[in-house]
Amino acid sequence: MNKYFQFFCLMMVSLCLMACSRESSVNQSHIIIVKEKGFSNTLYYSGTIQPFKTVVVTCPVDGVIVDMPFQYGELVNTHQLLFKISSAKFLTDYKAALMQYIKAKSDFTNNKTLLSEATFLHKNQLISDDEFKMKQSTYYASQLTLLQAKDTLENLLHQLGINKLNPYQLTIADVGKITEEMHLKMNAEHLQITSPVKGMVLSASKNENENKKMMKGDAIKQGDTLALIGDMSGITVRIKVNELIVNQLKNGQTVKITGIAFPDEILQGEIIRIDRQGESSNGGFPTFNVEVSVLKLSESQQHIIHAGMSAKVEIDIKEGNQIMIPIATVSEKNGETRVEKINTATGKIESVAIRTGKTTVDSVVVLSGIKSGDRIVIPH
Repeated sequence: MNKYFQFFCLMMVSLCLMACSRESSVNQSHIIIVKEKGFSNTLYYSGTIQPFKTVVVTCPVDGVIVDMPFQYGELVNTHQLLFKISSAKFLTDYKAALMQYIKAKSDFTNNKTLLSEATFLHKNQLISDDEFKMKQSTYYASQLTLLQAKDTLENLLHQLGINKLNPYQLTIADVGKITEEMHLKMNAEHLQITSPVKGMVLSASKNENENKKMMKGDAIKQGDTLALIGDMSGITVRIKVNELIVNQLKNGQTVKITGIAFPDEILQGEIIRIDRQGESSNGGFPTFNVEVSVLKLSESQQHIIHAGMSAKVEIDIKEGNQIMIPIATVSEKNGETRVEKINTATGKIESVAIRTGKTTVDSVVVLSGIKSGDRIVIPH
């Protein structure tokens, strides 16, 4: 009997020790109450400052740059001379356009006279309807040809800097005068490229790694970009974001722009464009181009912030209230993410599976498995 009694006492002592140990474990652990709170994450990107708007200046013909009376970064006015291009082909095109215009004008004048005569004859029933309509058709066709020839010639005259001549007043007799005036210039074949708008002259680059400035003596082809005219009353910065972030951004979202060259300025901008086609990157997530802009710079800011400067873009990502818990409370077992939760009915600690979402440096969003008000344990 004594043996049974001793065994019973031993069992009771063991159970008490286990209970005390379990209770001690709970007491020694840090217990937190699960709550919902707003999820916020600040992202940082680097970019280069560019004008808010740009106008492209292209070359209309093949040639060689012989003069550039400006410096890159300089403010120029509308119609200010930017480039002189030597192009023998342009001179040939000009002469052909001049001859075509004179011929078109002569044909138009003749057809106009013929139509006037045909109108009189048709009115007096001296020619048929078909013949009269043919004269009308010929007249209208010559009128269209004349307008096309005039536009071509006017464009070439403007590029040559000959703006005082009115093509409508040109006749065969004027051809010699125009040719003489051209050869009075130092180089008659020089094509003049002027600025289409007021702004800052910037070099054109085909990509972010290339920033080749046009120089005197450079050979260029028709359609080449000679320069950009930038509006620096506002600025634009292009950044690249990965595929995990792009859907969290939207047009109109506010951003902050800073730069080491203007440390005392914090510019308030917004996202104005988000590409919907990604670009592959070496060994990383695909990226998407995002354009952020500051629509208006103050005069003092325009004096210290210039195109080509580096910039840092700060974007705050804010979402609605979500359950967030410390990462330290989360563990993985048998491929499941779990936390230790205190059962409200029994007060005992139990392991429950959860489904997680976004993470920060020290926290993780819980999508399911626990709810607001639950108590979970952070083990020591």
